[in-house]
Amino acid sequence: MWRKFHNRKAQALNQPPKDQFRQASLAPTATEQDSRRSSTATEAVHTPDNLGDVNRWPSERSHISKFEVSRDNLNVGLRDARERSQERKKDPLGLTVLFAPQAPRSADIIFIHGLGGTSFQTWSKNRDPELCWPQKWLPLDHEICTARILTFGYNAHFSSTGPNSINGISDFAKALLFDMKYGKNEDSENLGIGDAYVQALNNPDYKDTTANIHAVVFLSTPHRGTNLALILNRILAASIMGHNPKQYISELNKNSSFIEGLNEDFRNVASRLQIFSFYETCETSVAFKSMMVLEKESSVLGYPGEISRPLNADHHDVCKFSSPEDPNYKSVKSALITLVSEHRIANMQRNRVKSAADISKVEELLAVSKAPEEDYIESRDRWEPGTCEGILSNPVFIQWTRPSSTESVLWTYGRPGRASLLRSIAFQVASQLAPFQEFLTGLSNDGLRLDKTDARTIWQKVFVSGLFELQSPRPLYWIIDALDEADSVSIVIEILSSVPAAKLPIRVLITSRELPAITTAFQRVSPPVVRICLDDNADDIKYYAATEMEYMHGSSGFRQDIITRVVEQAEGNFLWVHLAVKQIMQCHSPEDIQQALEALPPGMDALYKRMETSVAGLPRAIDRSLSCAILTWATHARRPLDVKELLSALQPEFSAILDLSFTISQVCGHFVSIGVNNRVTLIHETAREYLINATDLPFSLSSKAAHELLCAKSLSLFLDRNIRSKVSQKTLPPFYHYAATSWAYHLKLTTAASDTILDSLVKFFQGSGILPWIQFLAVVKQLKVLVFTSESLTCFIQKRRKLDAAKMPLLHRLSDLNMLELWAIDLLKIVGKFGNHLLDEPQAIYKFIPQFCPHSSILYRQFGKSSISPLAIRGIANDEWDDCLARISLGGEVQAVLVTCSHRYLAILTSMGATVLWNSVTFEKLRTFLHQEHVFTICFNHSGERFASYGYTTTIIWDIISGRQILNVTNVADTRALCMAFTENDTVLIIGADTRKVQRLRIDRAAEGWEPLDKSIMQEDTSLEGTFLNSPTALAFNGDVTELAVAYRGFPLSVWSLGDAQLINRCRRRVNHGGIAGKAWTGVNRVVWHPNSGEVLGIYTDGMVFRWHPIEESHQELNGADLNATPSEIQCSPDGVVFATSDVNGSIKLYNFHHFTLIYQLSSEDIVSALCFSPDGQRFYDLRGPYCNVWEPNALIRLSSTDEEANEIETEIGSTAMSYLASEAFVGTPVSITALALRPQGELVCTGDDEGTVEVLDVTRGEKQEVSSSVAGLSIEHIAFAEEGTIFVFAELAGKITAVKIEEQKGENAHPRWRTHPIMSIKSSLETGGIQQLLISPDADLFLVSSMNSAQLWSIGTKSIQNIFMSTTPGVPHQWLNHPLNSGQLLSFTPTEIQAHDWGTLQELNRWHLNLPRTIDINDDEAENPSLPRKNSTGNPLSTSEDDRSIDNILISPTKALIFLSISQRTSFATRPSQLQIIETASFNHLDPDPQPILPTSLPPEIASVIGRPLAVLGRDRLLFLDHSFWVCTWNLKSAGATSAKGLVRHFFLPRDWVNAENLELCRIMSDGTFLCHRKGEIAILSSTLQSSW
Repeated sequence: MWRKFHNRKAQALNQPPKDQFRQASLAPTATEQDSRRSSTATEAVHTPDNLGDVNRWPSERSHISKFEVSRDNLNVGLRDARERSQERKKDPLGLTVLFAPQAPRSADIIFIHGLGGTSFQTWSKNRDPELCWPQKWLPLDHEICTARILTFGYNAHFSSTGPNSINGISDFAKALLFDMKYGKNEDSENLGIGDAYVQALNNPDYKDTTANIHAVVFLSTPHRGTNLALILNRILAASIMGHNPKQYISELNKNSSFIEGLNEDFRNVASRLQIFSFYETCETSVAFKSMMVLEKESSVLGYPGEISRPLNADHHDVCKFSSPEDPNYKSVKSALITLVSEHRIANMQRNRVKSAADISKVEELLAVSKAPEEDYIESRDRWEPGTCEGILSNPVFIQWTRPSSTESVLWTYGRPGRASLLRSIAFQVASQLAPFQEFLTGLSNDGLRLDKTDARTIWQKVFVSGLFELQSPRPLYWIIDALDEADSVSIVIEILSSVPAAKLPIRVLITSRELPAITTAFQRVSPPVVRICLDDNADDIKYYAATEMEYMHGSSGFRQDIITRVVEQAEGNFLWVHLAVKQIMQCHSPEDIQQALEALPPGMDALYKRMETSVAGLPRAIDRSLSCAILTWATHARRPLDVKELLSALQPEFSAILDLSFTISQVCGHFVSIGVNNRVTLIHETAREYLINATDLPFSLSSKAAHELLCAKSLSLFLDRNIRSKVSQKTLPPFYHYAATSWAYHLKLTTAASDTILDSLVKFFQGSGILPWIQFLAVVKQLKVLVFTSESLTCFIQKRRKLDAAKMPLLHRLSDLNMLELWAIDLLKIVGKFGNHLLDEPQAIYKFIPQFCPHSSILYRQFGKSSISPLAIRGIANDEWDDCLARISLGGEVQAVLVTCSHRYLAILTSMGATVLWNSVTFEKLRTFLHQEHVFTICFNHSGERFASYGYTTTIIWDIISGRQILNVTNVADTRALCMAFTENDTVLIIGADTRKVQRLRIDRAAEGWEPLDKSIMQEDTSLEGTFLNSPTALAFNGDVTELAVAYRGFPLSVWSLGDAQLINRCRRRVNHGGIAGKAWTGVNRVVWHPNSGEVLGIYTDGMVFRWHPIEESHQELNGADLNATPSEIQCSPDGVVFATSDVNGSIKLYNFHHFTLIYQLSSEDIVSALCFSPDGQRFYDLRGPYCNVWEPNALIRLSSTDEEANEIETEIGSTAMSYLASEAFVGTPVSITALALRPQGELVCTGDDEGTVEVLDVTRGEKQEVSSSVAGLSIEHIAFAEEGTIFVFAELAGKITAVKIEEQKGENAHPRWRTHPIMSIKSSLETGGIQQLLISPDADLFLVSSMNSAQLWSIGTKSIQNIFMSTTPGVPHQWLNHPLNSGQLLSFTPTEIQAHDWGTLQELNRWHLNLPRTIDINDDEAENPSLPRKNSTGNPLSTSEDDRSIDNILISPTKALIFLSISQRTSFATRPSQLQIIETASFNHLDPDPQPILPTSLPPEIASVIGRPLAVLGRDRLLFLDHSFWVCTWNLKSAGATSAKGLVRHFFLPRDWVNAENLELCRIMSDGTFLCHRKGEIAILSSTLQSSW
């Protein structure tokens, strides 16, 4: 009976000896590949297995992946044959699951019996089912229980015959292979195990999962055959029972050709497997004698890396064990534990690699830059095995670990041994729990960033809304160590108290000192937190000391005496013992040890004092200086430096340090240690406190002096003249990263009186190192450092100015401070205006960004005038920074009435009942949702994937991606929704109505319609004196939609609980009548909730802004509110840092919520109708008439920069909050340019604006002159130049068309250079859709005026209509173009055809069918079934006039050989240019009675996917376009057909505040490469390297 994997080896016979071969598997199964990420998560450090799980029961099971154990063992015993024959029939054939964990598994262990064996009896001692160790014992092990365990049975009995009999070993392998891939369990679930190894190599059906086999365990397997095989076949042949010789026994003859071939094949691939070979050492009773069935030489392969072990058993019992204490069982189990554990860890690492893209997004979302494993590894290496194990037997701890436990939080406290805590926990959980990782990845994809978000917001968005909604059968374990060192202990404890509300079990173990503040915080938590006191650690300390001094010289009695004295003097402090043992082990004699022990003072303070004395006693001055430097870095660095960084930081003052570790031990008095990650740290936090206040050191380690030194040292690195090349070539010193990201941290902790620091700052900001520093921060994606630096600079400057006020004016360094102040502004603007482009191309800080900065900015003044810059900008009054990021126009007479946003989208509700959706990054219009009636309110769901609009009679929920209606529900009659929100994990839509009713709609039961939540909600007490109950003026749900705030004009503000329909409180305003304080009811116009504090913000009817807490009844009103400008709207930022008000005068004011003070005011002449904040709180949107403005003021960027550095600083020196003066901005409304045309011969640009003014701009001279001005002030819609350049025509909105003659005046001093005079003015009578295009004939005698369905041909000479063209396809717009090769013809283009017309008569001369490819929206049903009719946004089929393709623009190459059609397609998601098609003009250069269809050429996908908006064709072969990030790019057409974007060049970018739909329509390129772009009513002229590209 050869048990285990001999069968698998036999599979090699079925294919050539390749290098792909694995026998057993310890890898993900096919099933696991689908759930790999979730299985990885449950195997994280949070699981009970990793905590030791002291109470693991067989019923508490989990999963792993795959690995097979094979054993072939020859059993020649034939006793009890008939009885065994009956029993063996009970054992199942094929694969049978013995144990399956509840959680996703990380391995499969497959047990395969040998010849004559069965799937159960082979593994059961004495055939006792209770001794079947794979089923009964292995699942009890805390590591193996994470694997699924299976057994494989096949009909290999010597007497077997018939259809189920298997002839050879290869047949065994094939049967196993089939069951592994297709086998099912009792519940008809696919076992999904994977492939048998060798067979799979040659069989494509099994090949996919071959790699899942990772290990083989052989139990007495005859790798070289056995002499007993021949004997056995002879016995079978002579048997009176009629048995026949078996092929598989013949194949096992010693040194048979089958065995040799199999071994040769297996040798080629065995190096990829982990192999354990166990061999028998006892003789087996066979008939009437004992003999060795398999010798060691046959049981061991002898391959490199193979692990072989003997078992004290004969061939019968090598696979059967009497009890779990059997030494043989322990040996086999240890091998399995090793394989499962190693595979589980390797699988987790593979999963992490596979999800690297998602993890990087999670890292970006959570701003986690340091791997948490580093701290764990360092702590683990410091742990002495055998200590700290008492807690494992503590009844409270044991109960806490049980899945059935109701206690979620356990606090352990004892003697002593930040704000990023929640983000770190989230990252660690996401690294292990796939569904949570997917949730966070979704938030990151939506644009959410949490690096500047407060703890409560992170808890709500990440944990409550995400993690707590997931489910898992196994608990997650969080260990929060040293809570007493956190920034806001009370907030952390308060937040963690809500852990029991999670749907999945979470256990939180907290360690800290028992400080009064922590004790009080835990006492306030409900339900109560269980706690364990760990003060009794004498046994652990004794064990630690004994282990550390095990090899100390001297007798055992002497050593025991020293250990006892160390324990007594330690006073329960592990750190003291650690330091004491370190000194004792350096002694050389018992006397030295006695003296050292006597010199060691008890307690840490005394020991620190002794260490301080040793530093003070250093004899050499150089050693004292080196000690000062190292201790300064170790004590005051923002983060621990590693050895290489510290060595770099110590240069050049201390060069050629041979061994820093040795140096530290000699000069730092044991205050400093080097951890396992080579990080240089203090031995304990208490050492930092001691050193800062030390009095006997020969140097000072006080905070301000130390930070001044570190700041100056860090800044000195940027004074290197070669720093730019070092940054670009990545040859920076190791210390550079720390210096670049941390000098501002040290600056904020220095004294402003330091001239040294001021000198260093001036040198840095006036030098050439400032731009390489910014470049480096962009490379490492740490632009937030610029924001923090701006704050630190501002803080330093304000303090310095206050100090200078007491000095003589001549001593004031005003110019230096003014320069630094300008840099503080510019650093913020760099992030806000150019952050995305800088991250995309860090070199942009040299090439482009200074040129885009205002001329008054310090960045432009120092670097923007460089003659070597590849970009120059002129033509615009770019004098000052402004806060406007973009301005979005709805067009026409439509008014914007409501705005809301998600992380990805901006939604604007119009007065026509339509909601327009925009991209919140690029501000591209995506689509319009047509509700077909008046809409009261709109909102996104939490994921941002759906959108609801509540109309007059119906409510519609839309799918944003597909644009379709998910449901359409009839509203309750005469009900107006004042607030609306998604709740219950986006499964319920809830509204608060003006009828004082709360109604909900269950999305999965939409047929039931709206239902009242509870009729008693908002049933107010009408008996309140002095009140009048009317309809609410405003309603607002809190963040988790559990409470409702109700505002009335004649009734007090009320807050209701939605869960129990109870009134929580009513707001009573504090008043003062005649010096007597009191409270009174006051009406409220607007009300909103703060997202975290439980407070409401509102506007009283008298215009006063207030905040009120309905539980605590705290109340505060704004001081100095401007009553002359009554606020009309109020909104709070999602992070709760600021809130905004708008008033009827067009002003918007931002207030710091915490301080309740004004920080920013924006004034404008236009009235604000609505406003909202972006989800990250760094911008806000307002609606003014038909426009939506996007604002990013410095105040928001600065306030949202509260990251780790700020928290660390507040921890070190207390609050550093600055009282910034409120900044004020006035924004005018420039007149927008609406039309633009280039003179073909260059130099001139003709523009028309929104007020009807037409001007001519001489690009060369920069001169501008007015041509015409509309009396009615109607906008100019179209301008067109004649090809010969002396005539242009323009059209006003009302249809008035004017032709103008332009002539150049000769003479150098002629001014103006160009003279214009109108030669024709007519009124077009086009009836449909207004004028859409103007086109002048090549000879400038005629011009065409086209509309949607017709076109008119006018004569300039006679000023009359010559002819009219009527479209045969109404509703399909035509694009017109002069025939590039025939001046007597013009071409009209539609998405389906091209027509040639005569210029004189508009007669059609020829027609060509245009085969444009259709782009299928992958989110549409047509993607799956193109035969389905396409539908519009209302769900109806598209009519002919609603054809979903249109030609937006036509470009023609300078050689006139190629025409480029810019095709847009109305997909269900967006209307945007989706493709560029190329047509050769030779295709329609002749009249053909039977024209052939024209098939355009498409661009390579690599280029087509990059193009955002095509602009022009340059030279002979260069396509100019804007990409999706608004870089101006060119692509060499000769690169077509390349496999990559070869030939693509990015020249420069357009800033975000330059880019909107209107501006992009007006971008033009002149023949010399000059780029023209509209910006705020002016034409920016950009000269660059464009011309050199063709």
